[in-house]
Amino acid sequence: MLLTAVALGVSACAGDVLVDETPRAMTDQAIAPYEFLEQCAQLGTNDRLDYRFEAKAPVHFDIYYQDGISYVATVTRDDVMQDSGIFRASSPRRYCARWEAGREGAMLDFRIRVLRAGKAG
Repeated sequence: MLLTAVALGVSACAGDVLVDETPRAMTDQAIAPYEFLEQCAQLGTNDRLDYRFEAKAPVHFDIYYQDGISYVATVTRDDVMQDSGIFRASSPRRYCARWEAGREGAMLDFRIRVLRAGKAG
């Protein structure tokens, strides 16, 4: 699925791009109304992104990558308050998990980590 628009407003980045297997976690992270928070990771082919989150208000969640000027969403969840999964990269790229708040904003707890191909997770 192609994302045809990028949210207007200021983004909040949860930190540097994940490159190793050290988990990144945040608790009670505020997301202002109609803004977003994202955490990106550099993945190789067959690397996995292990994610889980819980929000106190519904959010839109994507895992996406940029291809030229297009944004390609590989995982999309609308109006969810929690989700978890393991996303497997089909090609080496920078992938980003993104949580977008609605009209009320949101409080978010998340944990995300890279699982390298060929290693037990």
